[in-house]
Amino acid sequence: MRVIVINPWDQTVTEAEHNGDYRDYYRLLSGPTLEGYRDADVDCFDIVQINDANGHIMFVDDNGLLDDVQAFFSLGPQGAVFGGRGVIARGDGGEDEVGATISVDDIRAAISWLPIGTEVDIGHPLIETFDSFDAMLDKLRQRASETRPLVSRNN
Repeated sequence: MRVIVINPWDQTVTEAEHNGDYRDYYRLLSGPTLEGYRDADVDCFDIVQINDANGHIMFVDDNGLLDDVQAFFSLGPQGAVFGGRGVIARGDGGEDEVGATISVDDIRAAISWLPIGTEVDIGHPLIETFDSFDAMLDKLRQRASETRPLVSRNN
């Protein structure tokens, strides 16, 4: 299936093929970094919702913000910062992914590259308590409705 790979090390956005196995995301997220430094070897990833109408999602290195030497990019108007490569696919509404339909140009337009060597403060997580599971779901739905998409289509 078609995926889009964001590589902040060489500041490229390219199409790639994913074989349909979740383990293939490790391959797509791993690879060369800077000359003289070890290659990125991703063994754990997170999934970020792009929040567009077509259900695009992005796979990112779970430890990407914690590595000593890292390249970063920000995506979208909120300036969400990610460390290492990102791989965009599309959720099928369930547990599986399908090919990305968004264009490479739309992704390029939504990205800002941070200079290599930039220090990113990951901050502290916001911890909230809820009286019930339903109250937590209500809060998550409210946040989702207030969140603008990270990527907008030009067409």
